[in-house]
Amino acid sequence: MDERTEAPTPRRREDARRKGQVAKSVDVNSGVALLTGIWLLNSGGARFMDALTTVMRRSFTSLTATDFTLDTLRSGGMAIGGLVLQALLPVLVGVMVAGVIANVAQVGFLLSEEALKPDANRVNPLSGFKRIFSARGLVDLLKAVFKIAAVGLVVYTGIRDNYPAISSFGQMALMTAANHLYQVAISICLRAAVVILVIAAADYVFQRKEHEKSLRMSHQEVIEEAKRYENAELKNRIRSRRRQLAMSRMMAAVPNADVVITNPVHLAVALRYEQGKMRAPQVVAKGQRLTAERIKETARQHEVPVVENQTLARALFKSAEVGHEIPADLYHAVAEVLAFVYRLHHGRKRVAVASSLPRTAAAWS
Repeated sequence: MDERTEAPTPRRREDARRKGQVAKSVDVNSGVALLTGIWLLNSGGARFMDALTTVMRRSFTSLTATDFTLDTLRSGGMAIGGLVLQALLPVLVGVMVAGVIANVAQVGFLLSEEALKPDANRVNPLSGFKRIFSARGLVDLLKAVFKIAAVGLVVYTGIRDNYPAISSFGQMALMTAANHLYQVAISICLRAAVVILVIAAADYVFQRKEHEKSLRMSHQEVIEEAKRYENAELKNRIRSRRRQLAMSRMMAAVPNADVVITNPVHLAVALRYEQGKMRAPQVVAKGQRLTAERIKETARQHEVPVVENQTLARALFKSAEVGHEIPADLYHAVAEVLAFVYRLHHGRKRVAVASSLPRTAAAWS
């Protein structure tokens, strides 16, 4: 088997991205979210202390109530929960937004339907054990152990350095001790967040290298992909050329039409009928929007009548193909149009634009 020594092609990268296979580190999201949360907590410290004070006062005040019922406990809990949620809501929203930004910064805007499809391998115990005991699983385990050890060391050193201040909290006033404890906790958490971000940056570099390695291709794969790409491009060019030729032939047939029936804006169908040679009128051109405008413009340039009939135009466009006769159920309606056009010309088939239809029926026999 050929070794994968070739760099991945742009098509290989696009296919992998469509399947949700991108290089990213979950630790980056965690580190950014943690750092954002700490910053928001630190910047809103006074507001949080006020909210905590209010919660404590209401909690202790409610202890004096004599009617402890389920309703009073429920209402008191909802009131206290509302205060806590109101204080923490900016932090929760900020952390969520920071996590989304960190994820988008790594992989861009990506919504993969392939990644959302159910996969039996994800719930297969055997596949799970293989992932755990694989080389990738071992790397993830070592990374987790290192991250826990690094964060633990930061927390330990932070507590050790602030131990004299922490031991003296018992001699301070309650609010003063709480404020000092809050600042110590913020400082320790900030150091831990920085350490997590450093680890996350290294992990992101590692994930990108692993992702590039997984996308590498063998020489034979590169050749086969080039063949498939060239064949697809050739087929697309052939289809495009066929469409152009069909459009050219269709537009060339418009000057020989007897009438063009319009919607009037969105559809146009050109009909041609030669008495004695055709069993019924044929559709020589049809189109919608820009093609319909081209058909009408060509018809006007060659003095082919353009008749507005919304119902008939929709029916012809839906049921009749170019080069085929119109359906039998439309004979009567088309006969009226052709009879009207012929009468205006005294038997000729070239007139100026007509904008209304008579109500009398006619046949083309």
